[in-house]
Amino acid sequence: MKDFFPQAWRNQLARIDKRQIEDWGFGVIALDDAARVVLFNSAEERLSGLPRAEVIGKDFFVEVAPCTASRLFRGRYLQARAQGQLDEHFFYTFTYRIRPISAHVHMLHDRNQSPLVFLFLDRVVPLFEDLA
Repeated sequence: MKDFFPQAWRNQLARIDKRQIEDWGFGVIALDDAARVVLFNSAEERLSGLPRAEVIGKDFFVEVAPCTASRLFRGRYLQARAQGQLDEHFFYTFTYRIRPISAHVHMLHDRNQSPLVFLFLDRVVPLFEDLA
């Protein structure tokens, strides 16, 4: 699996902030301990079609992307919270409020560095786009 998140930042999660993530061309979402969206970069805004103002402070699994409230996605988030760390890559198809889009998700959490769970998203292919 292609690793699109800068390796140099893996041990600097506490330094990731709103300004920093605007330079990255892939989607970045950070969730707090209640799964509220704390960070949402402009690349994710463009790729998802969701305005940042509508997602910041909202429950990611209930109000932003209910299609992710599954064991496959939310289960990993809960695992990260329970264990205090997680570094996993997986593919997921987002289907809520937008056309189905397959994404490579890199979920990264290390409570020793930051209280946030980071989601780094790289769109793989918009499904059904070739059928239009």
